Amino acid sequence: MIIDLFSHIGPRKGEFYKVESLLELEDQAGVDKVMICSQLETIDNGYIFDCTQRYPDRTLGFGVINPWDMDGEEELERCFRNYNFYGVKMNPIRFGYSADRKSLLGPFFELCSKYGKCMVVHGMSDMFSVPDKWGEMARAYPDVPVVLYHIGVPLMVERCCELAKTLPNFYLSTSGSYVPAIKAAYDAVGPDKIIFSSDAPFGNPAQEIEKVKFVVKNEAHLDKILCQNAKDILHL
Repeated sequence: MIIDLFSHIGPRKGEFYKVESLLELEDQAGVDKVMICSQLETIDNGYIFDCTQRYPDRTLGFGVINPWDMDGEEELERCFRNYNFYGVKMNPIRFGYSADRKSLLGPFFELCSKYGKCMVVHGMSDMFSVPDKWGEMARAYPDVPVVLYHIGVPLMVERCCELAKTLPNFYLSTSGSYVPAIKAAYDAVGPDKIIFSSDAPFGNPAQEIEKVKFVVKNEAHLDKILCQNAKDILHL
């Protein structure tokens, strides 16, 4: 089994990327289940819920929240309580906040803790979401799995690996990363803290899988990265 822990669907300016188009792309790569969340430009968690109802065996719904929204906490609680989503996607660079701003993000971590959900986050070397900021939040909420997309490329790969080694609830995910970054993570932390994702449709799932397979030759390790680690944090 292969689980892709990151994709975007739904409306954005000038286009509407349908779940059926995503599933066709994932089928070509041999992916069994895929995490789906809204396009960040036009959040529509209701559409994500509709897709999970139509394709329950293929999709894993995640909410997208702008933490500046006055009803952001209420919306996330709706995602967990009513939609039964598996977690929430946060992107500081899109919505303009620092990832270690506890007064803003704390309530969302608390909701993840309350409902036993995970937080998946943008994690590159930009000023808003450098890995240490997410590491600080992971330390403050040790029962919330934090999955960092992109492994800190281009400048913070080594620091991401250090955080994943020292924080039990801090994971690295492969989307948007190049082969040397994936290899550095695998060499540093092994297979238990790395999770496959593609960032489809911006990333091609088949190509992203090949990056992982180029680095990881051990079949048991490959199964953890492509499937089992995601199953564990999502309680599948």
